Formats: sequence, structure tokens, C-alpha cells
Amino acid sequence: MASTHDKDDFRAQARGIAEKHAQADQRQKRLLQGGIALLVVAVLVIAALVFWQVRSQRIPDSGPVPASANQWGGIEMTADGITKDSSDTDEVSADDAGDPPETPPETPEAEGIVEPGTAADSDEPVQIVIWQDFDCVHCAEFEEAHAEDLAKVVDAGEATVEYRTVNYLDNATYYSSRSAAAFYEVANQVGTDEALAFQEEMFTHQGTGGLDDDEIVEIASKHGADIEQAMDDQDWRPMVDYTSATAQADGVNGTPTAMVDGVVWEQGSSLSEAVKAAAEGKDPNEAGGEASDSASGGATESPSASASGSSTASAEPTEG
Repeated sequence: MASTHDKDDFRAQARGIAEKHAQADQRQKRLLQGGIALLVVAVLVIAALVFWQVRSQRIPDSGPVPASANQWGGIEMTADGITKDSSDTDEVSADDAGDPPETPPETPEAEGIVEPGTAADSDEPVQIVIWQDFDCVHCAEFEEAHAEDLAKVVDAGEATVEYRTVNYLDNATYYSSRSAAAFYEVANQVGTDEALAFQEEMFTHQGTGGLDDDEIVEIASKHGADIEQAMDDQDWRPMVDYTSATAQADGVNGTPTAMVDGVVWEQGSSLSEAVKAAAEGKDPNEAGGEASDSASGGATESPSASASGSSTASAEPTEG
């Protein structure tokens, strides 16, 4: 006959076996739940990509020029506000932009750019033109470093700034294109201060993979613009494609690229100093001495990279 001690050992072993089986069942349940969760996430990601791909097919090859843009796709901001209805054409198409040069020029050969020395000769405000991409981390760094100076020289009437926003970094959700189109509509509706505030906030969302339309609409609303209908209609997307293709054809190989009084600015000084030098007929890059690698972002991909950072244009214009 088994002793009481043997019975206790048997019951203990039985409990141990039951606990192991229960633990194994729990692990299997967790693995199954985790697998289902991953599957759901994968399905949602695929659905989102399919949605954006299908939606992108709605973008026509040509489209209207927004009131806030000139014929080169630039949004010009002056002491009097955002220049409106300055384009000499009503419709644009990326197909008319031309092909990128086989050998990139040292200086972008873009239309609408003044000759060096124009500010001093004409006594007009210094022209600043900036090519940027809202998905470009170096553009965000440029914005953070120079936004205050830009606002100051524009408000004082010392300079005008023109933003040509491109889609060089378009991803599967076409964030670069969508955000650039949103900027046109914001600039259609508000003044310089609000448009620059919208731009500043957009650049704070680096590393997020891009915002969806509702998030962009919400940011625009905070700065006085109702862009929901424009985002749905996507009227300005052909303009973004055209601006980007034109920039590539002009030899703008990276973003940000900045030109001050017709000269590629190497960021070796403050922007205020560069504007002052240009107004006096000097090379803007001589304002602060020789540009350092840290001032230029250390980029070496292209001739414009000394002013650009490292968002580099693809060989063919990005469509979407």
C-alpha cells in the first residue's frame, strides 16, 4: 500500500504536469494572438499602400497654376505679403519641363533667377530662392537654422524669398507631393506669417514616415487655412510634378538648395549677413568667410550640395 508521502509526491507531480500543460497552452495562445495581430497590421499596411497607389492614378499629367505660384512653381513672399496671380501661364505639365542635364552645372540654370549683382544695381530687395522637400531632413535643419533670419529680412523689405517645393523624396504615400500641394493651397488663403508658420510646423514631423491628409489639413487649419477640399481634389499635384521636373532639368540636384542674388549660397554666414553682402554688390558667400562643412551639411553628392544637404533628385522626375 502506498504511503501518505508517496501519494503527496504523486499529486505534486500531477500538478506540475498540469501547470506545464497550462503554460504551454498560454504560450500557444500568445503566439497565435501575436501572429493574428501581425497579420492585421500587414493587411492594413498593404491596404494603405494600395489606396495611395490607386489614388495617385487620379493625378492628371497637366493641371492649373495656383494663385500663390509663379510659372516656375515658386511661392514668393515679400514685405507686402505673398505674391498672387503672377504666372504668365494658366496650366503646366511635367512633360514640358525638359530632361535633366547629363553633366550637372555648377550653378542651377533656372528661369526666374536674377543675375548676380542685381540687388545692388537695381536697389531692389535681394532675391532668395529655395528648393525644398517637406520629407527632407536637411531641409528641416535649414528651416530651423534660418527661419528667423528669413522672416526678419522679408519683413524689413531687404529681401524676398521664393520657395520652390519639390517631390524628390516621394515615397509610397506620396508625402512629398501631398505636402507640397498643401503648401500651395495654404499660400492661396493666408499671408506670409501664417504660411511660414505652417511650413515650420510641417518640418517638425521628420522621422514619422509622413503625415496623412487629415493631419496636414489639421495643421493648415491651425494656421488659418481650410485645405480639406483642395487635398481631396488634388488640383495642385500636377504643379508639384512640374516644379520638380523643372528643377531637375535646371540642374537642381538636391534639397535644400538656396540661391541668394543669383548665387548658390554655401551657408558660411548668417542669412542676414549674406543678404547685406548681396545688397552691397558683394558675393553672398563672402559675408562670413569660407563656408565650413558643418554649415553646408557636409553633403558631397552634387555641385549644389554645398548649399543643399543630401536629398538628391532621382534620374527621372517622380510622378504621382
